[in-house]
Amino acid sequence: MLHAGVDVGSKTVKLVVLDDDRALLYESYERHLSNVRETLGYTLARARTRFPDEPMTVGVTGSAGMQFAELLDLPFVQEVVAARTAIERRIPQVDAAIEIGGEDSKILFLTGGEELRMNSTCAGGTGGFIDTIAGMLDMNAEALNYCAHGCRTVHAIASRCAVFAQMDVRPLLNEGVPKEDIAGSVFDAVAAQCIAGLACGRPITGTVALLGGPLHFLSALRERFKLRLGLDDAHLVVPPDAHLFVAEGSAFEAWDEAPFALGGLIERLESVPWDQGATLERLPALFSTDAEYEAFVQRHAALAAPRADLSSAEGRVFLGVDSGSEAIKYVLADEQGRVLRTYYERSAGSVVEAAQAMLVDLWKHLPLRHDGTPAVEVAHACVTGYGEELLKKAFALDSGEVETVAHVRAARELVPDADFILDIGGQDIKCVWLRDGAVDDIVLNEACSSGCGALLSGMAWSMNVRFDRFLEAAVHAQRPVDLGTRCTVFMTSRVRHAQKEGAELGDIAAGLAYSVVRNAVYKVIRARDATSLGRRVVVQGGTFMNDAVLRAFENLYGAEVARPALAAHMGAYGAALIARDRAAEGGRSGLLSRAKVERLASGKRTEVCGRCGNACRLTVTTFDDGDAVRTFTVGNRCERALGDGAADDGLPDLFAYRLGRVFAYRSLPEDAAPRGTIGLPRALGLYDLYPFWHTLLTCLGFRVVPSSLPAAALRGRALETIPSESLCYPAKLTHAHLVDLAERGVSMAFLPYVAAEGMGGRSCPVLAGYPFVLDANVGFVHERGMRLVMPQVEAVLGEDGPDGCLVGALQEALEPVARGLGLAEVECAAHKAAREQARFREDMRAAGRAALAFMAERGVPGVVLAGRPYHGDPAVNHAIPGLLRSYGFAVLTEDALPAEEGEGTAGLGGTAGEEVGAVAGRSASRWEYPARILQAARFAAGRNDVEFVMLYSFGCGLDAVTVDQVRAVLKERGSALTALKIDEMVDLAATRIRVRSMVAAREERLARGGAR
Repeated sequence: MLHAGVDVGSKTVKLVVLDDDRALLYESYERHLSNVRETLGYTLARARTRFPDEPMTVGVTGSAGMQFAELLDLPFVQEVVAARTAIERRIPQVDAAIEIGGEDSKILFLTGGEELRMNSTCAGGTGGFIDTIAGMLDMNAEALNYCAHGCRTVHAIASRCAVFAQMDVRPLLNEGVPKEDIAGSVFDAVAAQCIAGLACGRPITGTVALLGGPLHFLSALRERFKLRLGLDDAHLVVPPDAHLFVAEGSAFEAWDEAPFALGGLIERLESVPWDQGATLERLPALFSTDAEYEAFVQRHAALAAPRADLSSAEGRVFLGVDSGSEAIKYVLADEQGRVLRTYYERSAGSVVEAAQAMLVDLWKHLPLRHDGTPAVEVAHACVTGYGEELLKKAFALDSGEVETVAHVRAARELVPDADFILDIGGQDIKCVWLRDGAVDDIVLNEACSSGCGALLSGMAWSMNVRFDRFLEAAVHAQRPVDLGTRCTVFMTSRVRHAQKEGAELGDIAAGLAYSVVRNAVYKVIRARDATSLGRRVVVQGGTFMNDAVLRAFENLYGAEVARPALAAHMGAYGAALIARDRAAEGGRSGLLSRAKVERLASGKRTEVCGRCGNACRLTVTTFDDGDAVRTFTVGNRCERALGDGAADDGLPDLFAYRLGRVFAYRSLPEDAAPRGTIGLPRALGLYDLYPFWHTLLTCLGFRVVPSSLPAAALRGRALETIPSESLCYPAKLTHAHLVDLAERGVSMAFLPYVAAEGMGGRSCPVLAGYPFVLDANVGFVHERGMRLVMPQVEAVLGEDGPDGCLVGALQEALEPVARGLGLAEVECAAHKAAREQARFREDMRAAGRAALAFMAERGVPGVVLAGRPYHGDPAVNHAIPGLLRSYGFAVLTEDALPAEEGEGTAGLGGTAGEEVGAVAGRSASRWEYPARILQAARFAAGRNDVEFVMLYSFGCGLDAVTVDQVRAVLKERGSALTALKIDEMVDLAATRIRVRSMVAAREERLARGGAR
């Protein structure tokens, strides 16, 4: 008897045939490109040529296999059960198995208590993630694997999901980081996501098996797992049929079922209607008739920029270049702003090469006089977009401009009465509100590009359909499918489900167009309804060149909008107009000549910067045009790595001051500490209360040892102990801090549970309760014999000293490690600690007064960089304070600002609460740090010389509410919020765009003489 197993997964269809001795007789592994039924039929038909009449039992499994099993009346087995069975039969010696599929990843712990850990809402760390990033680099997964073997430097890439990771990968590409390094970094991110996100605190030990298609075919991915887990060859099992294990498990599970012939299954498959019981809703057609579509096309073609013939042009011309997330464009304009020539090509992950081809095209088409001399002269070249700095260095372009400013400049040129601009590019969304022609507010998508063009191009690629055919089908679709607003990777599941229900290509493509615009309006702009955007709306960007997306937006908006014919080139057109504005009279561009462009050679090297403690890993690219050599450096968190030797401009940086002040305490020598050594993890709440705890423990006779993290500390032991993939990055870092103390031999650590800093307040639940999380999950510290001292403190500070209940809680917790410790001694120490905490608060306010006085005296602007105290950790804020300072701002912290009237002497660093939760529809709660941030926002909104920037972390639900509140406070007073969402990603390219947009809006406001 033969035994078949079919695994219909999210990306592939697998078929195996075994004999009674469990030998593998036949195997098939096919990508179904979201066309499950056709691929399944083909797979069965091909197997039938090998086994035409033999009866065989058939088991079915996989995320897409249940419907197939039900329709064909075959036994279905859940894929985890199938995998467990195959492991038991094939490799019973393993202790744990990691299996990666197309849209899921899982860890099976088989010894020490069986347990399954599987991804739930995030498709990061899966085959779909790898496919999406590979497509972004214009290669397939196999080519990505080949590149990864040449990786020399691993860059931090978030792998929560593919669209988030693109925000890390795209700047690396545009800054010239080798594809080999990016490929290796992507695989490293997948391994980190699986280990940290799935293990959730349980160590992966013993013999580990790596299963699933990605781990079978991608050897570089296996190497990353091996490195991350610290496994040797003896403890790593990679079966030769690892990609077929789940299919084999389904065959084992159906071993004794009734047999079938493959011919009968194929007949059933062809005869069963797969759309029965359809559940997906349908949306209105984009166009009801062809005539309606033709009128739509003519209406939008009318909004065109003035043009002139390049071949007959003479005199000065101006070049605008837009190095975008997916394509590179240029516009050449004359003195009158008329467009002479445009260019648009996909950059395909090779920005410099794409720019070389672009500039050769430019020089090739410039007209010549009869005597062979140039008829036109490029007077100025301006570049915008993600690749701005790289291209300025590589090709000697004259200037750069932040892309938001370039897009606004172009839109105002063509639609002077515009009051809202929506630009959707390949991986970013820019929303700009205008008031009286000036920028009033700017919002950019934070990290997710699910409302961008990448969603459409990625889906077309995954369905193996040419993009132009995909878009054309959408326009003529009559029954678009409602696919919701999920991200690229999970959207594939919806698309596959729609295909199983009989949806045609056009229905799916049109449904995706609706998804893109709904995502932009409701998730990025967060508008209550589309009509609130503005009266005169301009849409632009390459994504809006898609008529289906434009029509979907008009249907959602409920009115006609303006799309310039140059929609895909608006960034480049704006840059060309800016180049015209900046060109000096009689000046000439320094742009490389055609000969220099063609012979331009580049080389890369990596090095570690030793100019400060960050020890940044730098990628240095050199460009040699034959006459001059230029260098471009990326990977630096500050300007020191550039080696320009610039002197300190003296601008206040209260983030740096606060970091030095909060930890400015000496510990007792060992021989002067009668109660021994105790560790303090420098994380979370310790960035605010360290003065209190250090002083208290020192007064009690302990030698206090603070943790200290090396670069890339969140690996190995610490990474494996994180219990949830959705935790904020600062909380994850706490694991590394505790592991650091244990590895340094510290015998006990002080981890207070602090419900609130002051009476009547409330601390963040994660911050307050994290000692218990560490105790339950960081088993390594218990193995080292470290004792955790965890007093439960309802409040630290009272009206004029320590809280009344504090002393008893501390004495109870510390007495077991400090014999003879009495209440009086603790009370004395607590009063000293409270005074020191008050001194720290006053020092911060004094520094704030000095900074404000400096600003007033020198006439320099300031930025309130607000956030949680732990955002002062350089590992968390990624040198953003220094970035703001580099743009000429004094950097202020929210706890350094003066008190509001009626607030008392506590100032903004005090503990007064504010009803934050009520805005979110919950009962009012007194959250301490959000209250400080809101008070700081009111302070900034009342001053013309202060901007407001807020740092907040991924995974922080409370701060997500606070951001909306802060935006409302600022908007009420005519100010705008710049919100920066940060986590372990370290590239500052997207942050620079937001900061430069803020700077540009401020400069324009001041130039027009407006206060706010």
